[in-house]
Amino acid sequence: MLVGGLGSNADDATWDAVLARYRDDPRFELRRFGADPLYRYDTVGDIESNAVRLRDEIRSRAPRYTAVHLVTHSMGGAVADRAFAQGLSDRDGVRTYIALAAPHNGATAARIAQTSLALAGDEGTELRAAAAALVHDPATPAVRDLAARPVALPTSGLARLDLRLATDLLVLGPDSRVRGVDSRTYLPSSFATIEGHGGILHDPAVIDLIATTIAAGAPPPDTRGAVLRQATDVAGRTLDELAAVLFLAAAALALALAQALRIARYPRLFTRPAAVRLLSDR
Repeated sequence: MLVGGLGSNADDATWDAVLARYRDDPRFELRRFGADPLYRYDTVGDIESNAVRLRDEIRSRAPRYTAVHLVTHSMGGAVADRAFAQGLSDRDGVRTYIALAAPHNGATAARIAQTSLALAGDEGTELRAAAAALVHDPATPAVRDLAARPVALPTSGLARLDLRLATDLLVLGPDSRVRGVDSRTYLPSSFATIEGHGGILHDPAVIDLIATTIAAGAPPPDTRGAVLRQATDVAGRTLDELAAVLFLAAAALALALAQALRIARYPRLFTRPAAVRLLSDR
């Protein structure tokens, strides 16, 4: 069962590399959460409701299979975490849970976005529209929930592995680590995956780790040498700090824009209708 992230949909290319890996393997049937209209995945909706539907879909399908392997990306990991909190477990046939770039502890970017929106006041409508045009609307229930600090707990009775690329500037290291869970950060294994957040879905080394963990029923040993692991850790922490600075700089720019609109009221005769129209079209 593949669970995508914020703003994804069941027909997009999110999981193409994983689907390609298993395309000719008759032992597996791959399904995307949200593809079945009975179990809708609202990827901008609240996490709790999505978690209940994920739990219920797995429970409805599990009796037909020898095992369920759950692989998530980004917000999909937070949805899966809540599904386990809602009672999903190995007793429902879940044998493996692999989370890619998952904000188990909430997302720093979402917290900064929510704070900026609150400080912007009435001018927040324009900021929402600008953010929605570039990435995501920061006022959606999904972003609101990602801004929280949930208590992420390890799951028992199943194989569990968390993977992240050091170049992920959206989900930072502290956002993703759960005490007691095998959590690994890797350097991108190709130039094409250097953008770590989306790139992890197509990184050949990560795809191999997913396949090996599922086949063995446990994460394989981390065979990287101490020097490489230390270098990866240094790169990850450095890029985390850079990302935090970029988030804060973007927030400062957004608040400066809000203040400019507050002072110069005339432009709002144009910006407000345009912002409302853009948000209503989404």
